Amino acid sequence: MGELLKARYPKSFPLRDGSSVTIRPMVAEDEKALLAFFRAIPAEDRIFLKDDVSKAEVIAAWCRNLDYERILPLVAEAGGELVADATLHRRQAGWMRHAARVRLVIAPAYRGKGLGTLLINELTAVAEETDLERIEVELMLDQNAAIGAFQSLGFDQTAVFHDHVKDLTGKNHSLMVLARHLTPREEMETPY
Repeated sequence: MGELLKARYPKSFPLRDGSSVTIRPMVAEDEKALLAFFRAIPAEDRIFLKDDVSKAEVIAAWCRNLDYERILPLVAEAGGELVADATLHRRQAGWMRHAARVRLVIAPAYRGKGLGTLLINELTAVAEETDLERIEVELMLDQNAAIGAFQSLGFDQTAVFHDHVKDLTGKNHSLMVLARHLTPREEMETPY
């Protein structure tokens, strides 16, 4: 994975509003910037995240335990600040080793500019270069905008688990799983 990441990143992209971002893998030195990024996410958005990302110890653990083979975190940077975090979570063994889960958080000022699409496409491209066959996203059923965005990128609903998860405030929510099948590496190669 390391060689693949070195070959792909950093990479700059234009956004719909004419601004640009640089996408690259997260590094341990991003700890303070990542904490500032997550603390700036509105509380009403953070309740939908699996971890309490406003806690310094959560972010410190992520930065201390980087393992790109298991979890690939990509960040988007603009103006010297982190404006998005997207991760690809893989299992190394077991019955789900062919699938990975994606997570995505974007700063409010950068939503609606195409950044989410860029990041999901980057994670998809990296996943297609590996042995992964599908990527999934888990969302709470009331995250309508996020569900619509993932569906527009080719993700299909595979399951709904009613009252299955609790947000960070303790409120029950139904969980929706959406999945996208990947193009196998051998189908992407052009025979000569």
